[in-house]
Amino acid sequence: MNEAFNAFFLIFAVFKRSYMLFTEFGNIANPPILLLHGMMQDWHTEYEMLKPLEEHYRLIIPAQDGFYDGSKDFTSFADQARQIEEYIHRNHGGKVSGAYGCSQGGLMLTELLTRNRIGLGTVIMDGCYVAHQGKVSGWVTYKMFCRFKNTGKFPVLIMLMMKLMGLKAEDLGMMNSLYMDASDETVRRNFMENYTYRTRPEIALNETIVHMWCGSKEPYAIKSHKILKKYLKNYREEIMEGLGHGEFLTKHSEDCCGKIHSTLTQTNVSEK
Repeated sequence: MNEAFNAFFLIFAVFKRSYMLFTEFGNIANPPILLLHGMMQDWHTEYEMLKPLEEHYRLIIPAQDGFYDGSKDFTSFADQARQIEEYIHRNHGGKVSGAYGCSQGGLMLTELLTRNRIGLGTVIMDGCYVAHQGKVSGWVTYKMFCRFKNTGKFPVLIMLMMKLMGLKAEDLGMMNSLYMDASDETVRRNFMENYTYRTRPEIALNETIVHMWCGSKEPYAIKSHKILKKYLKNYREEIMEGLGHGEFLTKHSEDCCGKIHSTLTQTNVSEK
């Protein structure tokens, strides 16, 4: 009786603390790759941009808790990473053939590399921001996005933020890809974690090949590359001339998918 109760309690506890939504697309016989969405991004939008990869891979797309219909509030990057690790162990034998993350998706890959509990194959970070920006910046941006989310009005400071990401007023349409039903508490937690994240030295123990991409108009991504290069053993860096934050994925989706495929293919061939 006690054993049955303990088993039930364990199942309940795991279910209770597991919030992320995992969706898979493509032929199950294809190599699995992990696709991680950006800050506040609706996972459906990410899927539509990366859908061509289905031809070659089994796509695994987690939606962070707090950023899909019916989910509870966002927890922490460490908890998001734990849930991804448990899913990959449970469903894919603890490893995937590759992983791509744009913007905050790149930060999540940094966290997974640091924890080093699953095999990620070849990692691609596109516009990864891990340069510590501080609590004040996080708080101001959180308030700004909550106002936008709740009223539909763009605060004046949003243009300064866009400029720091190498984007212009006409790029505000990118906001249409955001998940706008997140609670204020989810936005607060997510933004504060993002703006105060620090790369930890343990990432140096991971020998995964990491490709770091960003646009030449992304000062924080370039600064983040400098931080990561202090620790990563196997990395390839590419700065794309004339592009701002997320523009390669959002404005050149077909080329981005082609480059992801060729990068994963070339890396896998060279390792054999």
